[in-house]
Amino acid sequence: MGVVSSRSTRSLGVIEYLVNAPISLLVPCGIILVASIPLMLGLVPPNRLYGFRTRETLGNRDLWFRANRFAGFALFVAAGASSIVFLVQPEYASGRSLAGLLVLLLPLVTAIAACFVYLQRLRSGGPR
Repeated sequence: MGVVSSRSTRSLGVIEYLVNAPISLLVPCGIILVASIPLMLGLVPPNRLYGFRTRETLGNRDLWFRANRFAGFALFVAAGASSIVFLVQPEYASGRSLAGLLVLLLPLVTAIAACFVYLQRLRSGGPR
């Protein structure tokens, strides 16, 4: 009774390391990076689940692909920039500081805002 095997303490140590490892905010960056690639490549058809979805993009196939290529690129750059900061400053990646959360969210919010600006330019006859 009360004796813990070295195998179970080792397993607990691994779990504790994974929970406390400074990769937690790198995970959403990786997911966003991977999810943005099909958008950039124009592989995602109009749908209500995945992509830069607005009333306009869902209603116009050409607009969908143009807006989503831009969105994919913008999200890829944002997640890539955050990933680089997390790799250079691993303490931010732990998710235990406001700085780390800002490193993740500010580029993503900027990317999404840029997508809406780009969509507005497309609606007003901007770049083709």
